[in-house]
Amino acid sequence: MRREEANNNISYLKMVTNDNEEGKNSVNPVEEVKKVKELYNDVEGLLLFGTWQWDIQTDKVTWSDGMFRIMGYDQETASNEVTDDFYLAHLEPGDARQFREIRAAAIADKTPFEYTYHVITHDKRERVITTKMKFEYDEAGNAIKGIGINRDVTEKTQLLRDLMHYKKMVEQKEEFLNLGTWELSLDTQQMVMSDGMSRLLGYSDGMSGAGMDLFEFFRSHLSSEDVKKTNEAIHEIIENGETYVRQSSIFTTDGQSKTIESFGKVQLDAHGKAVKIFGITHDVTKLKEYEQKLEIKVDELNRSNHELEEFAYVASHDLQEPLRKISTFGERLRNRCGDQLSEEGTVYLNRMLASAENMRVLIDNLLDFSRVTRMQHPFVKTDIKTLVQQVVDELDLSIEDSHAFIDIQPMPDIEVNPVQIKQLFRNLLTNALKFQRPGVPLRVSINSNKLSREEKEKMKLRSAGNYYKFVVSDNGIGFEEVYAERIFQLFQRLHGKAEYPGSGIGLAICKRIADNHAGMISATGAPDKGAAFTIILPESQ
Repeated sequence: MRREEANNNISYLKMVTNDNEEGKNSVNPVEEVKKVKELYNDVEGLLLFGTWQWDIQTDKVTWSDGMFRIMGYDQETASNEVTDDFYLAHLEPGDARQFREIRAAAIADKTPFEYTYHVITHDKRERVITTKMKFEYDEAGNAIKGIGINRDVTEKTQLLRDLMHYKKMVEQKEEFLNLGTWELSLDTQQMVMSDGMSRLLGYSDGMSGAGMDLFEFFRSHLSSEDVKKTNEAIHEIIENGETYVRQSSIFTTDGQSKTIESFGKVQLDAHGKAVKIFGITHDVTKLKEYEQKLEIKVDELNRSNHELEEFAYVASHDLQEPLRKISTFGERLRNRCGDQLSEEGTVYLNRMLASAENMRVLIDNLLDFSRVTRMQHPFVKTDIKTLVQQVVDELDLSIEDSHAFIDIQPMPDIEVNPVQIKQLFRNLLTNALKFQRPGVPLRVSINSNKLSREEKEKMKLRSAGNYYKFVVSDNGIGFEEVYAERIFQLFQRLHGKAEYPGSGIGLAICKRIADNHAGMISATGAPDKGAAFTIILPESQ
């Protein structure tokens, strides 16, 4: 459209007929407004807000599409019903009253206002709404229009509520478990601490401000020795970019000494440079005290056991000399004066010599038992099958006399004390030969296998290492299952000496050897159905 120069008239013809070139790219204002409205509507839906105007004189309220959406109404049916009272009817009475009071005060002060409250929407949903509102005034200063924006902050409010709940829960856990968390910025050397960490240091009300300077922390709470160790630990974790765990002593604000254990992990930036260290610190003062008391008790127990073993060894050794004299002079008496003794005297002499021999065997076994712990040999990787074969070779005469068959299956190489383990298998094989069923050829089987993870868990063994199970089973006289634990006690016998000789120490020695190897031994059996002894040993010590 343009104005003609001659008569100053508007040429409408030019506008209509020029639609082939210029009109082709012209913008339709109606379409543009529609697009802007649709875009605004999409933004309202995406950001969960709606706008509205309140004509104070007519009490007419005009909602945007976002408001209808928030309040759960159909725009076509509810647009004519919206008034101030209509909207406030969706609030709790107390919230509606406070809304009016805040709004009235804002109008009187000629200031905007903001208020957060709960509404019940048309479709019965409870939502949390934040309203921001400002007013327009006429020349007389009277409010004539209110313009507002409502935001649905339900999800945000719930997230804040959950965050506060989580923070409270963390604080309670820190207080209950006596621990705290911290964060050290390597650029600024500033430490930010949780309330739990502040309590550990003696700040009952928590730290004021953002945290504490690292060097101030050193000066206030660490000894000079621990300052050096902590600095070394920080430099080490920065260089390695890994984690560290260390114990140290601190002094609280009131001078109390505590032992703490800290776990730290470094955070790297995009270039691999260490920028922060995050950590958890636990108060282990009481645990350390318990450990120290336990160590004292263990030391006392070890000392008592050592003294007892020394006494048993010395006593047994010293008893050998008078026992040797009893046996020597008894034999001389029988050889030189045996024909002069009455029948009753000969019986007494033979009983004395038999008792002396039993006493000698008992003393020898006691010495063997005490040697298990007194004589410590190094643990070396050993072929167990070769060790067992050596025992079988040494007992070949007894095996031949018993017409026994010994079946040795493949076995692993593990770290053991060879002398002790050889003694363990010797005692078990000797037992099998001793308790053979009359008239039944003895069969002894010795086999092994690695324990599975489930078996280790069941036996409460360390999950990290490998363990092997060795089983020595026979078809001898067996025993009642009720005695399965008793047979490993010192001097415990299930049969009389006249029937089966022995001192009741052999299996006690086996248990002591298994204990020395951080292992275990157990037995199962049934009368006249044989017995099976199971030894569990770790692959490495």
